[in-house]
Amino acid sequence: MQAHKQRKTGEFAAVLLSVWLGITATTVSHLWSVYDPVKANPILLKMGSWMPGWWGIGPYAGKETAGLLVWLATWAIFHWTIGRKEVALKPWTIVFAVAFIANLIVIWPTVYHALLGWPNMPNTLPGG
Repeated sequence: MQAHKQRKTGEFAAVLLSVWLGITATTVSHLWSVYDPVKANPILLKMGSWMPGWWGIGPYAGKETAGLLVWLATWAIFHWTIGRKEVALKPWTIVFAVAFIANLIVIWPTVYHALLGWPNMPNTLPGG
């Protein structure tokens, strides 16, 4: 009977890093389209035009395409570099979780409006 070859822990680290970079690319493309829609949206529309039904979701197709391309490219690179090594998984997992949560916080409109220096919305409450 042939012994089962155990996978390297670097493969898991490569997946975590490439997934996070893909998510980050999607976030950056979204922030770009919010910050400068006149420049960003035509480019994002063209990038996403390969998807069936892309016209129904607009620039979102391009944002998802950016994330997909970054994820696949970085996964291939990291799989052949750190994927062949043994690494400690606990630090990789903790950094991934913290970075993922930080990405969720940054994509929250209240936070990215503050980061981009956008003025507060006028007070429209009665008596305001």
